[in-house]
Amino acid sequence: MKVAVLGATGFTGEKLVEILLSHPKAEVVYLASRTKEEVPYSELFPEFKGKTSLKCEPLNVQKASQCADILFLSLPHTVSMEYVPYFLERKKKVIDLSADYRLNSALYKKYYGKPHKDKKNLAKAVYGLPEINKEEIAGAQLIANPGCYPTSVILALFPLLREGVIEGKVIADSKSSITGAGRGAAKDYSSVCGNVWAYKPFVHQHTPEMQTVLCKKTKKNIDILFVPHVIRAEPGLYSTIYVWFKKKITVSRIKSIYGKHYKRCPFIRVSKDLPKLNKVVGTNFCDIGVAVDSRGERAVIASCIDNLIKGAAGTAVQNMNIMAGFSQTLGLL
Repeated sequence: MKVAVLGATGFTGEKLVEILLSHPKAEVVYLASRTKEEVPYSELFPEFKGKTSLKCEPLNVQKASQCADILFLSLPHTVSMEYVPYFLERKKKVIDLSADYRLNSALYKKYYGKPHKDKKNLAKAVYGLPEINKEEIAGAQLIANPGCYPTSVILALFPLLREGVIEGKVIADSKSSITGAGRGAAKDYSSVCGNVWAYKPFVHQHTPEMQTVLCKKTKKNIDILFVPHVIRAEPGLYSTIYVWFKKKITVSRIKSIYGKHYKRCPFIRVSKDLPKLNKVVGTNFCDIGVAVDSRGERAVIASCIDNLIKGAAGTAVQNMNIMAGFSQTLGLL
């Protein structure tokens, strides 16, 4: 399968190229970024020397469409929708890693500040979280790859909400590497060293993504109080989620629910105890663990991922595998 990466110089784009170059069924044929002229990719990222002779080019949608079967769009929010219609009209498969196709048009305008320009294809996009949407992904032409925070929170809550054992209000406290904000925000790592801060409570754009997807897939209402934090981790994302149960419950019962819903999901691991972040960094795994209070009425659910792999590029390649009929794990273990 011939693949192109548009936005190949960001953190996520670089990780996509790394995974795809070692994928046994993918051939990377085109790389593009905001560069003003062609430059060898290995000059931009010396770790790719000897691995690819491709040049990173200014974006040429016609060239990208002609040479690739599937296109990964690792572009800024509000930019992808400018190009997606062109590729879809030419029967290409698209995996968009921006937020442009995750929310309905009203929510998109509210949280991203611009009207959606491609409502026709917005209605056709499939939310690309394989653990809950595998069948829809298999037949899709356009995938809306999930955000990193929603990936960790949705995977932790989906089985419990679907099983109907938790109340409708949830607190999600998530901490992530600054790499999730892009290279611009990550230039000055000194601001993160020995530091941590919360940001955008109540108004973070990932809150409606979590709530919309969970409500749609479980037919249950949920109200998530989500507070993200930046921490000194390169990379990584850890979500601590507080839930209340409708009836008393045990840890073994909760773990059996996860086992039931994720038994065919190769990248979900249910931990014996609360998971540790360093066990997932560099992998496409999501580790989930639980602790229940002595009365069996409340629990802390912890979920951790590598924010650039399972939270972005790894899930995108997992989606490609499903769309192409490959094993989900191909190129990801």
